[in-house]
Amino acid sequence: MASTKSKKNTQIKPRDPYKTFRILTLFMGILFLLVGTRSLSFGDSAGALLNGIAGLFFLMASYVFFKKKKEESK
Repeated sequence: MASTKSKKNTQIKPRDPYKTFRILTLFMGILFLLVGTRSLSFGDSAGALLNGIAGLFFLMASYVFFKKKKEESK
């Protein structure tokens, strides 16, 4: 007996428009934190503070969008 697949159960999900934004903000946050630690090792406290804050903002934005993606998938 041949098995047939029911087309009623298949769902086509739309493409995620924020995927590149999520990945970009994650990498930018990590990059800014690395630059901040490099500035701190060279004794530039102002640069370390500004880059650290920018890195945390990028990581928070990435976290919010990843959280939205997780809530949408449920």
